[in-house]
Amino acid sequence: MLKIYNSKRKYIDFFSNIKKKIAFCLIFTLFFDILGWSVTRDQVYRYIELYKNDALIEQRDNGVPASITLAQGLLESAAGTSKLAREGNNHFGVKCHRHRGDSIFLGKTCYRKYRTAHDSYLDHSRFLRENKRYQSLFLLDISDYRGWAHGLKRCGYATDPLYAQKLIAMIETYGLNQFARESPVENVKPEEGPQLRKKRDHPILRHPIKRRHGLNYVVAVMGDTYQDIADEFNVKKEKLLEYNDLNESAGDEPEPGDIVYVNKKHGESQGVHELYRVRDDNETLWLVSQMFGIKLHELARMNNLDPAAPLHKGQPIKLKKNIDIENAVENNDDELLQD
Repeated sequence: MLKIYNSKRKYIDFFSNIKKKIAFCLIFTLFFDILGWSVTRDQVYRYIELYKNDALIEQRDNGVPASITLAQGLLESAAGTSKLAREGNNHFGVKCHRHRGDSIFLGKTCYRKYRTAHDSYLDHSRFLRENKRYQSLFLLDISDYRGWAHGLKRCGYATDPLYAQKLIAMIETYGLNQFARESPVENVKPEEGPQLRKKRDHPILRHPIKRRHGLNYVVAVMGDTYQDIADEFNVKKEKLLEYNDLNESAGDEPEPGDIVYVNKKHGESQGVHELYRVRDDNETLWLVSQMFGIKLHELARMNNLDPAAPLHKGQPIKLKKNIDIENAVENNDDELLQD
C-alpha cells in the first residue's frame, strides 16, 4: 500500500465507508481483499495470453464481452495469483450458495472450487446469463465495455463503488477491447496458451489521460509502477512522486484505481466546493488532498493540521483559503464517483 507519513489509505478504503450513503446496490465482497501488491505487468500479460481464448469462447457462446471477463478475472484473481485462483481455480470469487460440487474455504467463507480455470469462466458467464438482474446488459453491444462495467456496478455485482472505473481503466490501458470482434481459436485445450512473452515484447502501455480540478491524471492499473508512469509522461520519478505528495523512501507502488496526477496540484480547491466533511475515522488528509487536487502541505496549513494528523468522522476540512467554515459549500459525494 502506498504511504505518506505512514498515514495513506487507498481509495477503496475510503469509498467503502461512503457506500452507506449512496444509492448503489453493492453486494460482492471479494474484490481486492485478495489482491496482493506484487503483481507485475509480466503476470498481467501472461494472464491475458493464457485465458483470452476462454474469454473469447464465453463471448461467442454466452454473450459476455471478452474484455469484461478478462478485466474481472484479472482484478478479482490478482492476475491468477490469489489463493482462490491457485488452489480452487476460482477466478471470479463465486461463493458456494447452493453449489453441490467441490468447495474451498477462505476463513469461514465457502467458495466454489473448479476442476479447471475454464470451468470457472463458464460458471461466471452462466451466473450473469441466468441472473435476471443482469439481463439488461445482454442488450448492449459486445464492444460497449463501459456500459457493461457501469451496469455490473449498478446491478450489485461488486462492493467497490469504483469497480466500474477500475474495469474501464484496465480494459483501456491494456487494450482488452481489441477482443470484441475476435473469435476463439478452435481445438485449443482449456488453459493452453502461448508462452509468456519477454518483457521487451510487451506493447507500450498508454494510460488514458483524464482531467479533474483542472489537472491531468491517470488511473493506475494492475502492474503499474511509478517509474513506468513517469517514463510514459516523460517526467522524472521523483517529480511524479512530488506531484502526488508521496515519499520515495516508502518504496511503494500505485494500486489499481489510484489517481496519479501528472502535473502539480493546486494550493486550494479549484472547484465550487469550499468544505469537505470527513466520512470515516480512517480517512487521511493525504486522501482528501488527492480527491480535490490540493497540495498536502497547503491543505494542512489552511486547516492548522499536521499532514499526518488523524481525522475523525464529521470533521470539517477547508478546501479553500480565507473562507467562513460555517457558510462553506460542502462536497457532493456523487461528483467524486463520476468516471
